[in-house]
Amino acid sequence: MAKVSIVVPVYKVEKYIENCIESLVSQTLREIEIILVDDGSPDKCGEICDVYAARDNRIKVLHKKNAGVSAARNDGLLQASGEYILFCDSDDWMEKDACEKLYSAATKSNADIAIGDVYMAYDSGEKKAVKFYENEFCIEDRDRIDDMIRADIYRTYCVNPPKEGVAFGYGGPWNKLVRREMLLDNEINFDLRVKGVFDDILYTAYILYNAKRICYIHENVYNYRMVASSITHSYKPNVIEINNAIFCCWNEFFEKTGNKDKYLKPFYACVMRRLEEAIKLYFVNDKNEKALSERIKELKRVVKSEPYKTAAQCVDVKKISKKQRMLAVMIKYHLIFMVMFIKNFR
Repeated sequence: MAKVSIVVPVYKVEKYIENCIESLVSQTLREIEIILVDDGSPDKCGEICDVYAARDNRIKVLHKKNAGVSAARNDGLLQASGEYILFCDSDDWMEKDACEKLYSAATKSNADIAIGDVYMAYDSGEKKAVKFYENEFCIEDRDRIDDMIRADIYRTYCVNPPKEGVAFGYGGPWNKLVRREMLLDNEINFDLRVKGVFDDILYTAYILYNAKRICYIHENVYNYRMVASSITHSYKPNVIEINNAIFCCWNEFFEKTGNKDKYLKPFYACVMRRLEEAIKLYFVNDKNEKALSERIKELKRVVKSEPYKTAAQCVDVKKISKKQRMLAVMIKYHLIFMVMFIKNFR
C-alpha cells in the first residue's frame, strides 16, 4: 500500500500540467501513488497524463466526461489506496519533500491530518511564503479544533494567526495530508451541489470536525499559482443559486455537529463575502445584459431574504472588509440600489 495518494483533477491546464506532474514524480517520499483525473479536458492534458503514466507505474490516469473539479476529486478519491490522501491542483506544484515532511509529521504524532504552509507563486517568478498559524502544534482539544473550523468558515476568525496577519486559504485541501480511513469511515468527499465553489472549504470543515488529532508544521509544502484569469473572477449568472447551495451545506454541517452557535458569527461574515462576490460576478458584471432596473429589483429581493438579511444585522463589522461593511449598512438602511453606481464593486 502506498503511504500517500496524491489526487490531481486535470482540466485545461496544458501550459502547467507537466510542471505539476514533475513535482509529484520527483517527491523524496517514493512510496506514493499519483492519480491524475482527466476531467474531459479539451486540450492535450489527457495525452500528457498518459505519457507520464507509461513512464512511471506509480501514476494512474482516469479519463472521464467533464463534470467539474468536485466530481473529479471524488472520482480520484475512490481510486486511491494510500494510507493518507493529498490533493493537488493541476496548475500548481508541490515542493519535492512535501509528502515526506507531511507524512513524517502525521505518523510521528499519529495525526489524522497534517497541515503545512504554502507559497503564493506569481508568473513573474516571485514566490511569497504564507504561514497559517504563529506556532506549530499538535492538538486533540475540541475547542481548539472548533477555532480552526471557525477560521475555515471565515479567515479573520483565526485565533492564533502569524504576526503578519491572517493568511488566505485556511480551507484549501492542497496543504493537508488526511488519513484515508477517516475519510472513508465518515463518508467525507467534495459536495457537488456547490459547483466547485466553496467545496474545498466545506471538505476542510468536515475533516477538521472528524479528526481526533491534528498537527501543523512550519514547512512550505505547496506552490499555489496566482492566475489572473481564474474562474472565480468570471461572470456567473447562477451565483445566487450557488450561494444558496453553500448556505444549505453549511446549515447541514451545523446540524450534524450541533455547534451552530459557535459558528454563527463567522458564518455571517461568510454570507457577506458571498454577497460581495455575487455583486461582482453577476449584478454589476459587464456581461450581465439585464436592464439596470431589473438587476436592482433582483438584488433587493436577494438582500431581503435569509441568510443575507440576518447576516447584515448581526455580522461583526470588525471582522469583515470595508466593502462588506458598506453592504451591511446599505442593507440596514434600504440603500442597496446604490451599489449599482459604485465603481468599486465593478
